[in-house]
Amino acid sequence: MTYEEILTQCAYKEAKELTLEEQEVWQHERAISQLDFFHFLKWVRIIRPPRLGYTGDTIIPFTIYDHTRKFIANLLTQPLISLLKARQIYASTTIAAYVLWTALGKVGANNLLFSKGQPEAKELLAKARRIYDLLPNFLRLRLDPDSTEELGFPSLGSSIKAFPSTASAGISYTATIVVADEHAEHPYADENYISSKPTRDAGGQFISIFTEDPYSNDNLATAIFTDAMDGNNDFVPLFFPWNVVPDRDNEWYERTKRNIPDRELGRLSPELYMAKNYPSSIEEALSLAESVVVFDKKVLNALMEDVRGQINYGEEWGEIDNDICHIYKDYHFGKSYIAGADVGQGVGADESVLVIMDSATGDIVADIKTNKLPPEQFAYHSVKLLNRFHNPYWWIEHNITGGGREVIKKAVEMGYRKLGYRGDKPIRWSDINNNETLKRVGIFMDEATRADLFGSLIPGVNDFQIRTYNRDGLRQFYSIVRNANKKGKIEAVSGQHDDYVMAVGICNLKKNDARADSFTLKPIRTLDFRPNRRVKVYG
Repeated sequence: MTYEEILTQCAYKEAKELTLEEQEVWQHERAISQLDFFHFLKWVRIIRPPRLGYTGDTIIPFTIYDHTRKFIANLLTQPLISLLKARQIYASTTIAAYVLWTALGKVGANNLLFSKGQPEAKELLAKARRIYDLLPNFLRLRLDPDSTEELGFPSLGSSIKAFPSTASAGISYTATIVVADEHAEHPYADENYISSKPTRDAGGQFISIFTEDPYSNDNLATAIFTDAMDGNNDFVPLFFPWNVVPDRDNEWYERTKRNIPDRELGRLSPELYMAKNYPSSIEEALSLAESVVVFDKKVLNALMEDVRGQINYGEEWGEIDNDICHIYKDYHFGKSYIAGADVGQGVGADESVLVIMDSATGDIVADIKTNKLPPEQFAYHSVKLLNRFHNPYWWIEHNITGGGREVIKKAVEMGYRKLGYRGDKPIRWSDINNNETLKRVGIFMDEATRADLFGSLIPGVNDFQIRTYNRDGLRQFYSIVRNANKKGKIEAVSGQHDDYVMAVGICNLKKNDARADSFTLKPIRTLDFRPNRRVKVYG
């Protein structure tokens, strides 16, 4: 008999029934399965509940789809993972198999599963238990404890523990793997994340898995994911849309939408319910309910289709640094431009953004968007880009915090004089270091100014009167909401940036300050018919 034939014959036998040859096969197969997760998965079976008209098996092999393979590749190589996903794509089943494999093959493995509540925590652990129950006997070890809250394997000193998200859950544990399932819904996500710090510091694995909350992006899972997308943390961001499962097509999508129970919809329309539970893109997944977002998502989605790359790429553009400055439409004589800037505090802090708008069309023709430059360098590159557009009026947000003051002073030092300022009295630019003079330059974003800014920006965007070609900048518009907890204040949801939105809003608010290029025709003085004028003749 071949190895595979012997293995098939003895895999589910009791140990006392094995021949010596079969015992050797058991030991060999167990060793391979403990080392190789993909090999382990060939023994994993899952229970599929029977459906009307279905006559096939209800216990079926675990299927490795393309997205499952990508997810597993990251599980095996990356310590920090943030997965934003559609529902029912087998992510939880994959995780259950993964933590079980770790507990069965790693001495001392301590795996912690966090869910939003006690029933959800028990169900996630139960998935691992059901997989364990269907494993061949050579992979099954004695269980102790064996409860709805913990599975222990004393021969290896390993375990899988399940916790609801409470203020004290997981405290004092240093784990091999920490899984936060449906992370956006955890009521104590921040406290649990802090308690997992010893695990992360020791090189353990933290896996955040979530489907977005339709009413608020103000949660830790979203903050981790968006920061990962921006490169501001070490998490690997993954996104899997609804159609990664092969048997899902447009007909399936429409049928699912048509049959959503009213009790599940809540305050959501069927379209938004599907966008939240079965998103097709990251933008759709992170979008919010119409009742709280301020910019029309249909408009933003249409604008997203028109984003484009910079045209200043791969060639010399004078003193402009093409890696920092992005030009989407070049300067044209006779056009009127206006510039706005929202300045962060420096390297690694909030973003610094400069945008240049065509005041007639509302197009953002050029921009800088960075959190890698201190204010002085941001000012330097901004002036170089503004020079390309013949020095339009430039309004810089000048609040107490942020780097606006440094940018203003550096711009003046470089000779830039077309800076927006308050009051009718002209600015003495040579006196810019005088505090009273400096305080007049720029735009101060108090509550009244902020209300005016969004009062004109929201209809401007929603009526297609403003257009930006920067994909990352446009994404910020999706997360601007009316915060019900702050009396309807318009702001970005927690963990998101609004710097690009504010810079565009400043341009829109001040676009009437823009002036088209002009020149004065001077009269010709060659001929002068005044009487008695003496003319010198040279010759």
